[in-house]
Amino acid sequence: MKVLVTGASGFLGSHLIDGLLAAGHSVRGLSRNMPTGGRLHGGVEYVDGVDVGDASTLTPKMFEDVDSVVHLVGIIQEAGKKQTFQRIHVEGTRNVVETAKAGGFDGRVIYMSAIGTEKDAPAEYSRTKYAAEQIVVGSALPYTIFRPSLVMGKDGEFVAQMADLIKYGGLPFKAPVPVIPVPGSGLNKFQPIYVDDLVSCVVKSLTDESTGGQTYEVGGATQVSFNELLAGFARSMNVKKPMVHAPVPILKVVATVMEAIMPKPPVTRDQLANLGRDNITQSHAITDVFGVTPLSFDNMLSRIYA
Repeated sequence: MKVLVTGASGFLGSHLIDGLLAAGHSVRGLSRNMPTGGRLHGGVEYVDGVDVGDASTLTPKMFEDVDSVVHLVGIIQEAGKKQTFQRIHVEGTRNVVETAKAGGFDGRVIYMSAIGTEKDAPAEYSRTKYAAEQIVVGSALPYTIFRPSLVMGKDGEFVAQMADLIKYGGLPFKAPVPVIPVPGSGLNKFQPIYVDDLVSCVVKSLTDESTGGQTYEVGGATQVSFNELLAGFARSMNVKKPMVHAPVPILKVVATVMEAIMPKPPVTRDQLANLGRDNITQSHAITDVFGVTPLSFDNMLSRIYA
């Protein structure tokens, strides 16, 4: 099977390409920039210079002779006029779907969404993910949608963010701080999933027709509070600091200021809007549908910090 992957140079894209190649599939990878280092795979047909938010950088030819499309492109915070949730999640998904159809593509679209995606979610991130899902569902193409919780891996953005928060308090300058700041109570729950477990689900879905037209929430084996999440990372990094909780209303004021003066603030108001919600699932699709036994949070940390 020939699979087109958007976001091929990113964390999840790189791992997915590993999984696709191992399963015997051929890959065409679209990305803004050509991947480098360990994210560059031999035998992959890369097409760089692709900005999904700009339809002119996509061509129908890119989707010719392709059996499936896995659309991974997404952002976790906005940055400037071109990196907005509306432009990347909504317009970008529409551009991918419409250009694929213009190229004669009639295979399955697999879209990577997120737990918490809802039309009326408190965060724009989640609302635009929902809008992107609706574009995929309404495309008249076969589809499968995945909604994972936090995706973890050694080279992942979330792991880097946690390390930065624990060592430097998430401040824009790299100076040690004596405490680990925690937004709000830290009692909101997450269900981190290891990147290789998520990849296994996506790869298996490609050849399982029963997964067509379905939306799956997937998480790891452990549900942990944000307090427990931070404690686990700190323990793995051999960092011993007290956690200090900051009221969310105060953080929203700080985030407003940081958004005004920093191109990439450590926390945004949109991210804070989701803090009052748990990021977990009661679904057991990862095991029941895809036959994957997910790693626990502690086992993920052991692999990441081995």
